[in-house]
Amino acid sequence: MTEVDIDTHVGDERTVIDVVGTRDVTVVVRSASGERIYLPPEGFEEPVEASPYRSPYQSSYARSDEEESPYREAPESTRGVITTADGFRIHHAESPTEIDVYREA
Repeated sequence: MTEVDIDTHVGDERTVIDVVGTRDVTVVVRSASGERIYLPPEGFEEPVEASPYRSPYQSSYARSDEEESPYREAPESTRGVITTADGFRIHHAESPTEIDVYREA
């Protein structure tokens, strides 16, 4: 079974959850306003790139457009989930009372 790292940063008005090592997990966040389920990003079946760096930016070598900058922003999602090179990041608008992570064994 692949090792998965989950880092959670909780603030007064927002929570950021980084899932590293896989995209095949579901995260359930409960907070004062209720429960929110964050599903894996689209295309989660694609393998996670092995990288010693954790960055939402893409290398200039993988760039397919003609931008001047070697970096591009991570695609935004209306669901609060942003794909990263080695997993995904969740932005939740509140402080949680409970966080559960589900993945297939």
